[in-house]
Amino acid sequence: MDIILTFQSLELDNEDLQAEVECLLPQLREVDGVEEVALIDVKLPPDGSKSGGGFVLGALKFVVNNSKIIQGLMGLSNALLGNKTLKMTVKAPDGSEFSGEAKNRDDLEYLLQQAEEFYQRREQKQP
Repeated sequence: MDIILTFQSLELDNEDLQAEVECLLPQLREVDGVEEVALIDVKLPPDGSKSGGGFVLGALKFVVNNSKIIQGLMGLSNALLGNKTLKMTVKAPDGSEFSGEAKNRDDLEYLLQQAEEFYQRREQKQP
């Protein structure tokens, strides 16, 4: 399953926002269930995003192999949010999507819970 995280901040300029996103890459690679993490190429930008240096500013994509990733992300809540708004899109292999937005820890917890339920429903439908 693919997860796309897009960050927005009125307090950070594009360069600082991108630096914060790039700092998340090694942290996300350490979370159980993450198979790969990468910045998003400009060729595949989410709607409404900006690009710079060949990558979508403030966005990253990762591939997961189980729903445990959702709880792993909760452990990174301070790094994920800080002074940013987080938009998350989860894409299942069957093409269905779940998306939401978090501006604080409570929002993030609810968003991750909903994403985990979405993931588990898709797992149950697979033969």
